[in-house]
Amino acid sequence: MRDSGDLQKLARGMSGDSTAPYFIANVLREAIYRGVLGEGEPLHQAQISHTLGVSPIPLREALRLLETEGLVSFQGYRGAVVTTLSLEEARELYEMITALETGVLRTAFPRITHIVLEDAERVLEEMETEEDCIRWRDLNLMFHTLFYEPADRPLTLDMLARLRRKTDRNIRIHLASMKQESQRQHREILSAIRAGDMEAAVSALSSHLAYTSNDLQSCMRMAERPKHDIR
Repeated sequence: MRDSGDLQKLARGMSGDSTAPYFIANVLREAIYRGVLGEGEPLHQAQISHTLGVSPIPLREALRLLETEGLVSFQGYRGAVVTTLSLEEARELYEMITALETGVLRTAFPRITHIVLEDAERVLEEMETEEDCIRWRDLNLMFHTLFYEPADRPLTLDMLARLRRKTDRNIRIHLASMKQESQRQHREILSAIRAGDMEAAVSALSSHLAYTSNDLQSCMRMAERPKHDIR
């Protein structure tokens, strides 16, 4: 953990019952997204309990919740550890995301209303000026989900949310490189849906996800390069 003070600041900045497992999980998840808790880092439960002022039982429950999301694993004597995301895993995750999102968009397409389109436009406008990577990530998820909710496929949307949590842990390292192009692609998706062209919308979505996946993998390679260059 970079600094226990960073974890405390995150907790203070979030609303909710500070003793509840879901609140604790939200704090730790954001700490992972922001790099306060690094990949492969052991999560010393006594230290985290003291830092957040919570008891061990809800903390363990919170860690189990993060385990179901693939962000934390329990490794014998090491206890809870922040999991790592490999290039191969990132690629496969986006392959699954693409299959699910393009499929659910086809299902939802006939039920997408003008209200949904207006809401998506407002979200895009907010994303244009959003500088915080985690808030931008939340808006990005909202933009995509607006088009999928009319499909009435709650299990699919739940699975998509879980898959995206695993990839979004690295949003901080590649948002700057992809934000402008990603926004252009979002508008291309919105335009195709507004025009009633399902095939164009699905194609634009598939291309957008492929671009995002490739950008993430490129940034992950660059982040790993210094380790390999040590003589």
